[in-house]
Amino acid sequence: MKSILFLCITVIVFLLMAGCSQTAQQGQPAATATPTTPAGTVSATPVSATPVVTMTTSVSGNTVIIQNMAFNPAQITVNAGSIVRWVNKDKVAHSVVFSPEAKIDTFVLSSGQAFTVKLDNPGVYNYSCGLYPEMQGSVVVT
Repeated sequence: MKSILFLCITVIVFLLMAGCSQTAQQGQPAATATPTTPAGTVSATPVSATPVVTMTTSVSGNTVIIQNMAFNPAQITVNAGSIVRWVNKDKVAHSVVFSPEAKIDTFVLSSGQAFTVKLDNPGVYNYSCGLYPEMQGSVVVT
């Protein structure tokens, strides 16, 4: 009886962990958030999480590099409607986790993968790495 209970708990924990580490897929429905911030409402639309081959120039100024266990730069400022890209250049996996009120999906990025999100409304988007919580950053949208 104890072994069946242990097996059930193990399966549930595995399913919960698998659900927390999903990656975005092409054609994924857009997520829109409307939390209240001092600057107004915030809206974000995940664009994609795809392997990085080359950097695209359309978001190069809005790119955060994940390397040496840090987000670089730790804070960037962009205009409303901009696309921001996170590129994992570390040898280990990292994630980009936004505060729950932003309602932006969590993405686990293997080495060499990137994640982009379109930030439509002014506000401050704080994020961290779910795997290494001491890694923190923010995007200020004006």
